[in-house]
Amino acid sequence: MRSEPGAPLVACALGIEARALREARPVRTGMGPERAERAMRRALAERAHAPSGIVFAGLGASVVPGIRPGDVVIATEVRDDRGVAASGTDRDWAVDALRAAGLAVHEGVLYSSDHVVRGPERGRLADAGVTCVDMETAAAFRVARELTPSGVPLVAVRVVVDTPEYELARPATLVNGPRALRALKQVGLVLATWHPQFC
Repeated sequence: MRSEPGAPLVACALGIEARALREARPVRTGMGPERAERAMRRALAERAHAPSGIVFAGLGASVVPGIRPGDVVIATEVRDDRGVAASGTDRDWAVDALRAAGLAVHEGVLYSSDHVVRGPERGRLADAGVTCVDMETAAAFRVARELTPSGVPLVAVRVVVDTPEYELARPATLVNGPRALRALKQVGLVLATWHPQFC
């Protein structure tokens, strides 16, 4: 992969996410922390220049009530079972830009699990201060911190597809899934113009 000086890197896990984010030309990592780590190492190694910033985007699950499917969560901190992978993420421009695009945006802690979080586990994570869950961002950001120069901005953007009120394997997913993907497409349109924010 060739890259221009200052070009950003957008990544996501799944093919369905990559299609929604296609305007931002994302790197697809595959699902789960191991795949995210391997793919991020490969993507950064193949670049001729360090990225000016990195966004990991895709679908996620809210663990707190009051966030609706299709809402966006931007991470204030990214953590997993190993601890904090990134904190104080560079998110202000993304919050403003996504709200300007008409999306409902929340900020909070993103927890990367190695499995799909369901039922009572959501409550335990919420009690620990978590807002949203995914499976890849912490692993990807650890690699980014290791392989990119200090100060490269990291932003995690998750569109909520399921919530404590509407878990993934319920009939509401037939409505909530497409709603979340439409919102993710809007995220992709915003991310396609984010380059100047990091130059």
